[in-house]
Amino acid sequence: MHTKKDQYILIAEADDLLAAQLKKGIEAVSGLPCVVAVTSSEAFTLTSRYSDQLPLAVLDTDLTGITESLFYVTAEQSIPTLLLTNNYTEAYSACTLSPTIIDTVIKNSDVVPNTVEVVRRLNQNRNTEVLIVDSSASIRHYLSHILKNYMLNPVTAASGTEALMKMEAHNFSLILIDSHLSDMPGVELTRSIRKNFPSEHTSIIGISGDSDLHISAMFLKSGASDFLNKPIKREELYCRIMQNLKMTELLSHLEQLNTLKNKMLGMAAHDLVTPITGVQGLATILKEGYAGALTMQQKEIADAIVTASGDMLTLVTDILDVSTIESGLLSIKKETIDLSEIATQRITLTGLSAARKSIAIHQNLEPELHIHGDPKRIGQLLDNLLSNAIKFSAPESTIHIRTTKKEQLIQLIVKDEGPGIAECDLEHLFSPFSKGTATPTGCESSHGLGLHIVKRIASAHNCSVDVASSLGSGTQFTISFPLEAISD
Repeated sequence: MHTKKDQYILIAEADDLLAAQLKKGIEAVSGLPCVVAVTSSEAFTLTSRYSDQLPLAVLDTDLTGITESLFYVTAEQSIPTLLLTNNYTEAYSACTLSPTIIDTVIKNSDVVPNTVEVVRRLNQNRNTEVLIVDSSASIRHYLSHILKNYMLNPVTAASGTEALMKMEAHNFSLILIDSHLSDMPGVELTRSIRKNFPSEHTSIIGISGDSDLHISAMFLKSGASDFLNKPIKREELYCRIMQNLKMTELLSHLEQLNTLKNKMLGMAAHDLVTPITGVQGLATILKEGYAGALTMQQKEIADAIVTASGDMLTLVTDILDVSTIESGLLSIKKETIDLSEIATQRITLTGLSAARKSIAIHQNLEPELHIHGDPKRIGQLLDNLLSNAIKFSAPESTIHIRTTKKEQLIQLIVKDEGPGIAECDLEHLFSPFSKGTATPTGCESSHGLGLHIVKRIASAHNCSVDVASSLGSGTQFTISFPLEAISD
């Protein structure tokens, strides 16, 4: 039975203080003990002694007695080597001596944190799979060898078809694609991958040796994150790989934070619904006199509590909806529904709010306009459009709501006679918590969530939302249900 040998990281550094700082930092991020050499001969001895136990060596080019033979030893033993040097010219010369010199760190005031960060990144690479797609066996072998030195886990595919099959079984953070594959152009493979693997989850680097100056643009327009020309330089390849991996990891981290934020918002909003509803109910009991007669001042206070708790309940409900939408958990249960019938129901429910401001709602609803949609969500969409129109319409004005069939579309149109929307506000109109320069005409509360919900519900039904507005001329929202949303 063979026991696995302990692994170490070699640090060859003559400065005792610097060596101690490097040892402490590297051991913290790698979880591996370090062995330290203060002379070239000691480094040579340790390299020979632990040849099959060194996943990494850190060498200072200023080490006393250092010679090219030490580089040859690390290359012969296939030990990935990180150089500490005073200038890039010296580093470049050293890199030509050994294919296992994987990176260089300039010796300045930040040499310790920079070196530790490189080691942390290399250690993290152990959990990263990279797909290499190239029809040339020699190129696949060459790139695999380079990636292994950087502690990445290469997986190879000789064709686009093989690459797509392997993507079903692996989670690749990065894909390297050659422009000329045996079964399809690399650009076509890039487009196919992008249909199911967005850039925030998977980076793609296109590679080509063509003299065609347009190939890089073709890759990038097809969804590639970056591009490299052949012949490939090792240091440039690694820099590009690291840049793309860091971007993917950053986007993934932001996505996780956003999911956590939405979850926390949803939990908080859900827990607030019951107490707010309770406060509103108790205030209504007081206001209506069921708990005893109130003075005029007490009635006004109770009325204020009912209004404030109602506004708060609306905000909490909207936050719950936004949290559900942003988490990708918006439930859409489609069935055949009559759009005009849904509109009639929602107009009846919002009629009281309009009546309080003496606003008339003019209906022009064509009968038998059937769509395939979720009646609850379409009703919610209508509620938000009508509520928004009432909120920004002046007293004694008119809101027009119309349903119609136009060519291959069924359209829902809501138009108000409000102040209109400034051009500068149109760009962010559907962003969450976005508030324009216009203010509600009846001192109603506005949280900037309603139109965002409208947009997301419409998108879930494959509908477009068009806005026509100018200052002083009111605003018209048009929801267009396309052919595929119309029930046969």
